[in-house]
Amino acid sequence: MKMSLLAVVPFLCIGPAFAQDAAGPDSAQLYAQTTAATVIILAGEGAGRLRDVATGVVISKDGTILTAWHAVKGALEVQVRLSNGEVYDRVDLVGTDERRDVAALRVTAGGLAFLTPAESLPAQGDPVYAVTNANGLTFSATSGILSAIRPAEEVPGAGTGFRLLQFTAPVAPGASGGALVDKKGQLIGIITGGMRGGAAFAVPIDSVLGLPASGQRVVLGSGSSLQMPAKTAAQVPQSSAALGDVRPKQILHDAKTIHISSKTSFLTVDTLIRALTLEKNWDQLGLTIVQDPRLADVMIEIDRPLFTYVHTFVMTDKRTSVVLGSGKVTAFDGTIASGGIADEIDKIFAAQRLPKAEKK
Repeated sequence: MKMSLLAVVPFLCIGPAFAQDAAGPDSAQLYAQTTAATVIILAGEGAGRLRDVATGVVISKDGTILTAWHAVKGALEVQVRLSNGEVYDRVDLVGTDERRDVAALRVTAGGLAFLTPAESLPAQGDPVYAVTNANGLTFSATSGILSAIRPAEEVPGAGTGFRLLQFTAPVAPGASGGALVDKKGQLIGIITGGMRGGAAFAVPIDSVLGLPASGQRVVLGSGSSLQMPAKTAAQVPQSSAALGDVRPKQILHDAKTIHISSKTSFLTVDTLIRALTLEKNWDQLGLTIVQDPRLADVMIEIDRPLFTYVHTFVMTDKRTSVVLGSGKVTAFDGTIASGGIADEIDKIFAAQRLPKAEKK
């Protein structure tokens, strides 16, 4: 099912799973109450430069909001926009749970629409719904079923020591921090950045309800100059010249995570990962390979153009699409080529991350 921009076509695009249920509100009511409590989170890096767009959900009438921790972590400017058009530039961070990737924010407001936590989780196979800001399309609705409740250890890259709700409602970048609700419109989870093979995940609401009471309080700064992008970053690649102060060397130095994708069956992602882990500097680089591109700082795409033996790679900054490095290796076999490509990638990172004396 495709996601729909319900702010434009509110009821025709919700889909059959939003049909009326005798035990809860109909589709129009579900959409209205969930959207009213859904917010847009804009995170910036200073001077009005937008870094991330995420979703948040209001859980109390006095302005307490839950969202994705990775979306606001390190942000110098944060702005919260309500579905009714109201904008809050003063945002306080009042609680974090890095393990579950959830943060609690607060804005100075009263009488806000909010979602009530469900007393219990739905059964496997029950319908679930989400309203998010996925791909920059604000307040889009999707529906699906609860597939499973499973330990995070069973989801590659998710972490350990907590549960996750697996569901089938389609989500995309920008959906992180959004509400997952049951057929009664009650809040059952906060959508996380993890997605594997078409499955999406949320943190059960009962495990993060205590965050606002943690005693933490940090002012995240004014977001008054932040603006929603006309298009997503993926649709509008930016050059380093246009970004001015974005320096590839600094990005390579600061990066924590990388995501690898392949456009060819001749050289697979797993083959390149194995080659990278065998590189002489790999253990000293401090990089983590992630399966979810939304969690990556640097993107690496590999390819082998048709009818050639040339294997190529391009490294880009996930946030800005600035090219950080590229190269090519000519080899009959992808396994052989992987060694040369891994060596080039290793050298590019090592040049910015390791002192000269440590480079082998």
